[in-house]
Amino acid sequence: MSTSIFRTAHAGEAATIAALHAESWRSAYRGLLPDAYLDRTVHAERLAHWQARLAADASPACEVLLAEVDGAPAGFMCLIPDAEPENGIYLDNLHVLPAWQGLGLGRALMARAARRTRLLAPGRPLFLYVIETNHQARQCYLRWGGQETGRLMAELPGPCQLPVLRISWPDPSVAEGLAETGDL
Repeated sequence: MSTSIFRTAHAGEAATIAALHAESWRSAYRGLLPDAYLDRTVHAERLAHWQARLAADASPACEVLLAEVDGAPAGFMCLIPDAEPENGIYLDNLHVLPAWQGLGLGRALMARAARRTRLLAPGRPLFLYVIETNHQARQCYLRWGGQETGRLMAELPGPCQLPVLRISWPDPSVAEGLAETGDL
């Protein structure tokens, strides 16, 4: 059985987070984002993004939780509490490498995001955005108790504009028990 740990990522791990993010996007967003971006640009662009986001003076502030399995990075999630206060606490990223999908790691990260939301802002919802045509992720979030609460066009790296859906958990405690529904 694999051993997993979850820990706060620090600024010196921007390259690790960027590599996870780029690999996840190459897998999940093939056919959604331009191939040229995914094949040639995504890693460098994500590295610049995460270096800026994890800088000590970054605004808005974020919290990044890194998941490791047997000592190797396997996924991460990022909360940005003050990104869109009118919608709740923003779960900007939740990514699990393809090799670890389906084993409970995503559920565990989601449960931790929900718990952190409840502690940071009792009574406020948790929300994220998902590309509308990313059916696998949408179904996963709905199974985890999320509700589709909005649709908008978003400018994504690539560059491209795509419709995204806001998925919300009005009561984040609904998602807190997810970590207990599967083993890693």
